[in-house]
Amino acid sequence: MLKVLFEGGKGSSVTLIETSKHNILVDTSSRDLRDVIIKRLKEEGLSVDDIDVVINTHLHPGHTGNNELFRNATIYASPNECVERCMGCLIYSHAQFKLTPVRELDDDEITIINTPGHTWGSISVLYRDYIIVGDAVPNREALISRKLARCVDEISARSSLNRIIRLGKNIITGHDGIIRAEEL
Repeated sequence: MLKVLFEGGKGSSVTLIETSKHNILVDTSSRDLRDVIIKRLKEEGLSVDDIDVVINTHLHPGHTGNNELFRNATIYASPNECVERCMGCLIYSHAQFKLTPVRELDDDEITIINTPGHTWGSISVLYRDYIIVGDAVPNREALISRKLARCVDEISARSSLNRIIRLGKNIITGHDGIIRAEEL
């Protein structure tokens, strides 16, 4: 089961995935949206303690602002986001939570792919006919116009955008909810 709990805007989209093994949140949005996230989880019959996996598409504060709420969760991110060497502290001073390299996540129902460009360690999460892309596609306008968002590497960002489009899945953007595959 997949449910977009928050479609984004100022903070990031927040997506709940329930697999046979885990209750997963992809991105936790910004701190000022904490009450909204808790309320949306409650509407799904869940609490913050029921989430056992958080996957961050990248480590900008608009995507990680509520990570510390999920005390029972292992928090995953790409090693290219400086997870292994310095736990995110050199690049992302706000990252005061323990990070685990995403390759250690064991769940056959999801696939993680590298989609660098926005940051070196940007990742996307595939689940059934959805792909949750963080800021590789921040919003509908970026996808339609093929204009790149702020990025660390334009060539990588363009390659990631093209890869996402070629997959032909429903795209859950970083800040603008779902773009259906048939709209592409």
